[in-house]
Amino acid sequence: MRRSRLLDLAPGEETVVATRPHPLKLAGPAAAAWLLVLLYSALRRVLDLTWRPTDTPWTTVHTFVGWVLALAALAAAWRFVVLPVWRWLRTRFVLTTRRLALVGPPVKDGQVSLPLTELRSVRVTRGEGTPGAAREVLDRGTVLADFGPLGGLKLAGCPQPARFVELVRESAADASNAWA
Repeated sequence: MRRSRLLDLAPGEETVVATRPHPLKLAGPAAAAWLLVLLYSALRRVLDLTWRPTDTPWTTVHTFVGWVLALAALAAAWRFVVLPVWRWLRTRFVLTTRRLALVGPPVKDGQVSLPLTELRSVRVTRGEGTPGAAREVLDRGTVLADFGPLGGLKLAGCPQPARFVELVRESAADASNAWA
């Protein structure tokens, strides 16, 4: 991974951790790919078994319907498989000695970074569920960082969120944050 794709660092600033969202985010695109292949195969099979014309004008219509099915499958694969995987590959949660940043497609301008000196609080939310549920076992969660008047930063699907929050607090304390 090239450093220029992550975050431009100031002199003396070092990267503490740079990570992608939890790989479990790829379960949805994987399931969508499997369902698309299954559905496309079934529809093509039904089309070929139920309607196999031999006359000239209807063979063209049959071919056209086959192409429409293929194009619809490709469009659905693009929307529900390729784009989410591409988004996951390009998303990074970056913690430096001075900033906390979200880099990649979830952010409109490609990155948002907030100074650790303005950090008010940071915590982990796991969503709805009971303690000890699957989210606890998978060790993923959402890290919410409050930067007061600058706003907040939500890192959804962060792997090892408790450790990430600990690293944020340590870096904020090292950046001479009065709140950490």
